[in-house]
Amino acid sequence: MHKIRSPLLGLLLTLVGAPAPLFAQASTQHEIPGGQRGAYAGDFAHDPEALARLSALTGPARCTEGRAAGLFACEGVDLQGFVPLSTLVPGSTSVSNLWGFVDLDDRREYAVVGVSHGTAVVDVTEPAGPRVVGSIPGPESIWREVKVYQVWNAARQRHDAYAYVVSEAPGAGLQIIDLSNLPASISLAATWRGFDTAHTVFLANVDPATGAPNVPGVPPVLYIEGSNLDFLSLDISRPESPVATGRLINSYVHDIWAGVFRGDRAAPCAPGHDPCEIVVDWGGGAVTFIDFTRKSDPVILSALRYDELAYAHSGWISRDGRYLFSFDEQDELVGGGKSRIRVIDISDFVHPKVAAIWTSPTEAIEHNGYVVGDRLYVSYYTRGIEILDVREPTSPREIGFFDTFPRDDAADFHGAWGIYPFLPSGRLLVSNIDGAGGLFVLEESVAGASPPPDVPREPIDPVSPRSRNTRRLPGAR
Repeated sequence: MHKIRSPLLGLLLTLVGAPAPLFAQASTQHEIPGGQRGAYAGDFAHDPEALARLSALTGPARCTEGRAAGLFACEGVDLQGFVPLSTLVPGSTSVSNLWGFVDLDDRREYAVVGVSHGTAVVDVTEPAGPRVVGSIPGPESIWREVKVYQVWNAARQRHDAYAYVVSEAPGAGLQIIDLSNLPASISLAATWRGFDTAHTVFLANVDPATGAPNVPGVPPVLYIEGSNLDFLSLDISRPESPVATGRLINSYVHDIWAGVFRGDRAAPCAPGHDPCEIVVDWGGGAVTFIDFTRKSDPVILSALRYDELAYAHSGWISRDGRYLFSFDEQDELVGGGKSRIRVIDISDFVHPKVAAIWTSPTEAIEHNGYVVGDRLYVSYYTRGIEILDVREPTSPREIGFFDTFPRDDAADFHGAWGIYPFLPSGRLLVSNIDGAGGLFVLEESVAGASPPPDVPREPIDPVSPRSRNTRRLPGAR
């Protein structure tokens, strides 16, 4: 979800070097055109029948004859388990985004789920019996976003793990949740006050299955998007004490994808920037490509404004790194018709172009999506989730879906907010805002489904051949 902010006023770039809110300038907030709708406006849906069906589960519910548990429309996706909102963080009214990871020490799998009143950590290793390990309270907001970082601790001879959580709630800051004591417990390690509010967060140069660094010579970067201090980059070499390293102001950054490119792909970047760190910024009014190699001096490479642009919201890169799958969160509302996913050719970062458009079978709004191998997994609000085969990136085709919001497929802000598809087991974690609000644990039953990706055991160089036990940053070259 998003809040519209002021248009691009200019590009002033400032080096930030202290964990205190040193900058007074902030973007002006505006309401969404046409007013807020659905969960945006706190108009949460309640679906007693769906909750009753989910509460009655005693094991997995396979997708048979187009339904799971007799109610949830589906194709090629089975229901494995469910955790209701009331169990995630008692007293909460809605669910927002989520992330996940596999613990590199014991291979247990977890969901980290944002809800209106905090963040819950759920052990999903046994998908039919997911267990809430604990929760961390946070200031009330429908918006809460999270990413996970995992790093080797030589002194402890095991990995430390952290969740970084942001929210639109005033005074939220950056919550840093210590996950290192899982599966026993979690705790709040710190709240970093370098900004007040933020909309989204992205952790670059890590494997999304683990949060572990996977680009040798290029450290992980925590990016803070849509904050009251605009777009920030943070050094997390000391995970509990981030240090701000760069800032892009007067340009609202709603969501990003970031990665490292080398050789010919780095040619459009500033001189000497090979490897080049590219940030793709979905900022509402454009998809902007930024050379963020030097954090104190980012360079705008280009900005794409495509036909029927309403609100450039988010996206993800293809397996081969040549395309972006781009999601516009308002085109269904502004222009009508069925929802569309745009495939953007990024073989040249200076001259990106829309190469193809996939049209959904419904009017439901696409939200967030991620690529694993040859599959694109998209959370689709009232539609639930969509799975597309993107083996040929410019010719996506639907191969599966699961409707977490059975009431309708309207162009509105209810149902599936986020999907996390990177677990080595292949299970899919879905955060459902309302209706049957909570955490869905799903699993593909598509014939010939790709095997889950290997978990990296060691960092790899993106320009070197991969071992069978390692995986490079998706799309990076």
